[in-house]
Amino acid sequence: MIMPYCHTEFQIVKPKQVENVLTMFTQECFVGGQAAYRLDDGSFSIDAGENDIRAIYEEPNAAIKFFCRYKQDMNFYDNKLQAFATKHGIDTGLPVNTNTDGNIL
Repeated sequence: MIMPYCHTEFQIVKPKQVENVLTMFTQECFVGGQAAYRLDDGSFSIDAGENDIRAIYEEPNAAIKFFCRYKQDMNFYDNKLQAFATKHGIDTGLPVNTNTDGNIL
């Protein structure tokens, strides 16, 4: 099963900050959120065991990308990611003026 990527990504994240940023996101955005942790495939579990969204760190780009299980949940998670990034001053890969399909207006 191919999981679709969210439109939002966190940019310019140093490797040593990845787990801390993802843990903060998990604890603030999910009920019962615990520490984010790396899975065997290299992705991170970030949604308190729901397994509906995961993160993956692309070291060459210093970016954390997110993918979700269901395409219909993408906007929901993009909104969570954007709110968290704004609150914590994290640069994102989502242009400011976009519609719900991620297309620039």
